[in-house]
Amino acid sequence: MTEQKAKILIVDDEPASLETLCVMLEHGCDLIKATTAQEGLDALLSQNIDLVLLDVDLPDQSGFDVCKQIKSNSETAAVPVIFLTGYDGIVFEAQAFQAGAVDFITKPASPYRVLMRVNAHLKSEYYIELNTTVDV
Repeated sequence: MTEQKAKILIVDDEPASLETLCVMLEHGCDLIKATTAQEGLDALLSQNIDLVLLDVDLPDQSGFDVCKQIKSNSETAAVPVIFLTGYDGIVFEAQAFQAGAVDFITKPASPYRVLMRVNAHLKSEYYIELNTTVDV
């Protein structure tokens, strides 16, 4: 029997952030990468995505607006969105939750924190194995 893996969409225009997230998640997930809001929305509509990791600052649209679009579409509304951004503070966090996000993580984030938060919002059959030797 083949192990099922979660399909996670990462929408971030910073190559270093994309690479870091891919290294963190590549062994436990199938990853789809997008560098613009439109690429992310197209991927979400064309593939069976289990979770979205979304940056706030995108070249073509605010991540907050993207999240609102995801949540207003009946085909994608149930997909959990986690903001992963360099913005810090209650104002940004409040905007993320008001847009429909299930979580908010500030960069730089430890791999352990990202994995814990991703697991918290994935269906149990997709849980990613946490390496307990990771520095927290």
